[in-house]
Amino acid sequence: MQIEIAPRSREIERPFYVWIAVILEMLTGFLAIPVGWSFLQDPSGSSLGIPQGWIESTVFGSYVIPGIYLLLVNGCAMFAAALLTVRRHWIAPWLTGALGVGLIIWILVQIVTLPQTMILTWVFLAIGFALGLIALSWLRKTGQLRLW
Repeated sequence: MQIEIAPRSREIERPFYVWIAVILEMLTGFLAIPVGWSFLQDPSGSSLGIPQGWIESTVFGSYVIPGIYLLLVNGCAMFAAALLTVRRHWIAPWLTGALGVGLIIWILVQIVTLPQTMILTWVFLAIGFALGLIALSWLRKTGQLRLW
């Protein structure tokens, strides 16, 4: 396995399928920021109709930590990844992959800790896997990651 972190050129190739990642990152950001902000404004989750008992029985105790994560990682960082992708920055595929894995972990923690799931849980799990696969393919295409 060979990894080239920073390619020789600061701008990298952007295959057509990477636009799917931009759309998914923007969608995730647009949906995560208002929810994260709401959790910070009301850490009980009641303003969003979420039972407070769900979070009280977890290690978090309130929705403050999930709110910060939603706002910064699933929100702002997704927008940053989309912007870097549009600008063909060499770090964009790495950030897309990291955010995809982060989204998968985020959703798996939800599945394990919360008593119920909703359709968006599974949609965002699929988005996390899609981002990860797009990033892996993109890194291989640009020669930044050679697995075989």
